Amino acid sequence: MNVMKLKYILLICFVISICSCKKALETEPTDFYTPANYFNTQEQLQQALNGVYGPMMSPRLYGQILTGYYETADELLSNRAADGDSRGFRYTLTPSNVNVHAIWLACYQGINNANILLDNINKPTMNETNRNRIKGQTLFLRAYYYWLLTTHFQNVVISLKPSSITDIDIPASNPKQVYAQIETDLKEAEGLLQGYTSASLGYNDVVTVTAVQAMLARTYLYMAGYPVNDATKYQNAVDYCAKVINSGQHALNPDYKQVFINLMQDKYDVKENILEWGFATAPAGTVTKGANDIGNFFGIPSTIVANDPSSYSAVSWVYVTRNLFDAYEVNASSTSTPKTSFDLRRDWNCSNYIYAISSGARVKNPVTNPWLMPSGKFRREYAPAEARNLGIYGINWPVIRYSDILLMYAEAANELVGSSTVPTGGSLTAYDAINMVRKRGYGILNGNVVKTISVTNGGTGYTTVPTVTITGGGGAGATATATISAGRVTGINITSPGIIATGSYYTAAPTVTITGGNGTGAIATATITTGTEANLITGLSKENFQLAIRDERLREFNAESLRKNDVTRWGNFYQDMITFKIYCEANGASASANGLTGARNVAPRNIWLPIPDYELNLNKSLVQNAGW
Repeated sequence: MNVMKLKYILLICFVISICSCKKALETEPTDFYTPANYFNTQEQLQQALNGVYGPMMSPRLYGQILTGYYETADELLSNRAADGDSRGFRYTLTPSNVNVHAIWLACYQGINNANILLDNINKPTMNETNRNRIKGQTLFLRAYYYWLLTTHFQNVVISLKPSSITDIDIPASNPKQVYAQIETDLKEAEGLLQGYTSASLGYNDVVTVTAVQAMLARTYLYMAGYPVNDATKYQNAVDYCAKVINSGQHALNPDYKQVFINLMQDKYDVKENILEWGFATAPAGTVTKGANDIGNFFGIPSTIVANDPSSYSAVSWVYVTRNLFDAYEVNASSTSTPKTSFDLRRDWNCSNYIYAISSGARVKNPVTNPWLMPSGKFRREYAPAEARNLGIYGINWPVIRYSDILLMYAEAANELVGSSTVPTGGSLTAYDAINMVRKRGYGILNGNVVKTISVTNGGTGYTTVPTVTITGGGGAGATATATISAGRVTGINITSPGIIATGSYYTAAPTVTITGGNGTGAIATATITTGTEANLITGLSKENFQLAIRDERLREFNAESLRKNDVTRWGNFYQDMITFKIYCEANGASASANGLTGARNVAPRNIWLPIPDYELNLNKSLVQNAGW
C-alpha cells in the first residue's frame, strides 16, 4: 500500500482557450487547475507525482490487466469457459479489444502526466533534495511506462512534452530507440535519487535508487535480447545488478512463501522486494490508487461460509500447467500422489488443494492432477479478515524482487564469461547467483531442514492412519503424514520440512515417532539436508546453463507477469509456444480443455499485441504489427 500521505489527484489535460474578449483573456481561472495556477508548492508537486503513479495501479495496468491477462506463456492457462476475447488468456484478441486499448491509454496517460510535471518541476521554491526526489521518481515512471509499451506493442510513439492538439500523425520509434530513451531517463533518475533507499524509508512502494538500478539492469538485459539483440548490453546488466547486490540494501527472504504472505498481509519486505506498486485498502498513511484482483482471479477457489470466519471468496480463473509443476525436482522415494518435491516453491505456486463446501462447512479437497491446480502464489486466505472477501483487494504488486537481480546477473554473466568465472564488475559467478535462488527455493539458504523419512519397519495391525511426530535434531516445525496398506505403514510423506527461520533449522537428524492407528511396531528414520541439494549441476556449457536459467525463472517468477516477456526476449516465442502446445496435447492438458484452447490458438503475430484500431485511426503514421 502506498505510503505517500497526500490526497491522490488526477491531472487534467490543460487546454488553452483562445477568445476575442480581452476580459476573458486577462481573467485567471479559479475553479480548475492549469499550469499557470498550479505547481506553486512542494505539496502540489508531490500531488502531481501521485498522478504519475496513478495509472500504474489502475485496472488498466497492474490493477487488473497486467497481473495476468496478457502475460501468460507456458506456465499458466485459463480454466474459465466464458473468457471470450476480452481477457487474452486464449490468444484470441483483436485490434479493437477494449483491454488492449486500455493498456495503451493508461501508459500514455502516465507519460503525459510525467511530462506535465517535468515541464513544471522548477516552478516552486523548495528544498532541492526534495525536488530531485520528485523528478527522479517521475523520470523512472515515464521510463517504466515506455518499457510497458515497447514490450507489449513493439514500435511506439515517444513523447517527451505535454500533449498538444497539434500532436498528430507522429511516427512510432522502434524498440532500440525506445530503450535508448528509457536508459536516458533511468540514468538521470539514478543520479537524482542517490541516498533515497527503501531501507531508510521503511517501505518500497515508491521509486528509490536501487529500484532505478534494478530497472536499468532489466532494461539492459532486454536490450541484449530480441528484438534489439545488442549483446554489448550484457556487461551493463552485470554492472547494474552488481550495484544492487553491493548496495547491501537487499537480500533474499529465506522463506519463499513468506514473500507472498507478506504481500497479502500488507507487510513490507524491503529486503526482498526492491519495488512494489502500491494499492488501496491500506491502513493509515496511504494514497488511494485503486485495487486489484490478485488472490481472486489468481488464487485458490473458495466461497464464503456463514459460520466460518476464515472463509473467503475467490473465483480462481487461472490454473498452472503441468509444464510448471514438472519443472520442480521431486523426491523419488515419496509414496504420495503426486510425489513430493524437494523444491518448496512447487506446492506454493501450484496449489494441491481447493476449497469446497461439504454439509455446509468449508473443506480442503486435494488436487492431484497438475492441469487442475490453481495458481497458488497469491492466496487470499492470508489477507486480513476485513479485506479477504472483497471482490477486489489492494495487495501490493511485486515489480522487481532481489531474486530477479540474482538471476539476471547469472544470465548476463554466463553470456559474458560462462558460468564459472566472475565477470568484470561482478563479485559472483553465475553459479553462485543461481544457487542462492535455488537454495532459498529448497528452504536451505541459511540452514538445514528435514529431507527424507524412510520406513524401516512397517509394523502390524494398522487399521487407520497413525500420527507421525518429529522431535529433536535442534530444529522445529517439521511435519509428516503416514500411508498404510494391509495393516502396515508403507510410507511417510513430509508435509513441512521445518520452519524456515534462524533458530529453527535442524543440525542433526530428528526422531520420528509413529503412534495410534490401532497398530504397533512401525519405525521410521529421518535425514536432513546437507546444504548442497539445491546446487545446480556443475560443468554446464554456456548454452545449457542458459537453458537452466530459463527453467529457474519459470520456477521462481511464474504468475508475476514476467514469463511472456522472458520467452519473447529469448528470441523464439512462437516456436517455443508450438513446443508447449505439443507438450500440452501429449501430457493430459485435455483435462483443462479451456486452457488447451489457448495453447492451440498461438500464432506468430502474438509475440506483440496489436496496435489499437482507435489509435491507428487517430495517428495515420502508425503501422500495425505484423499479422494483425
